[in-house]
Amino acid sequence: MSDFLPHPFWNFSLEIYSAEGVSGACLDLQERRGCDVNILLFCCWLGASGRPTLTADRLRSILAESDPWQAEVVRPLREVRRRLKDLPQEVADATRRRVADAELAAEHAEQLKLVDLYAPLADRDRPVEKRLRAAIGNLAVYALCLGVVPDDADRRAVSALLRGAFGAVGAVSAGEIAEAVGLSPSV
Repeated sequence: MSDFLPHPFWNFSLEIYSAEGVSGACLDLQERRGCDVNILLFCCWLGASGRPTLTADRLRSILAESDPWQAEVVRPLREVRRRLKDLPQEVADATRRRVADAELAAEHAEQLKLVDLYAPLADRDRPVEKRLRAAIGNLAVYALCLGVVPDDADRRAVSALLRGAFGAVGAVSAGEIAEAVGLSPSV
């Protein structure tokens, strides 16, 4: 990972993706809803860093730029990596590692492109509650752009993602996040 250009969005993504439940939540949304994990992380980063909420038009223009990269580069690499799992371990391990590294590099390149497309100044004094609302708003705009009507499984996944983004700093409790995304206490 030392070969990657440093960027606050990349660092944020690595940190929250490794938080408990986040990778599973992201992969669930990717598989069930066709989400781009980088866009999910971007929506959270924009909100968490105090940047303005995305409009649907702005996100659609971002998606028009990022979707071809996902379709032509990232997803084919992911498919190759998955297919290699079917080969005997001793045959596929080194190749699988190299393909996984290429996939990660492609994800990093996409993140830098996303920031290049839209990275307004951060308001570091913005209260954490407003940052959380902005992140939720961004994720809601993404759902709208995908034509997804969120269900409880989506809300649980988004809650896990937001716990990774906001819960680690202790500024927002898991209960507050669940309530903010519309989960009942028992869900």
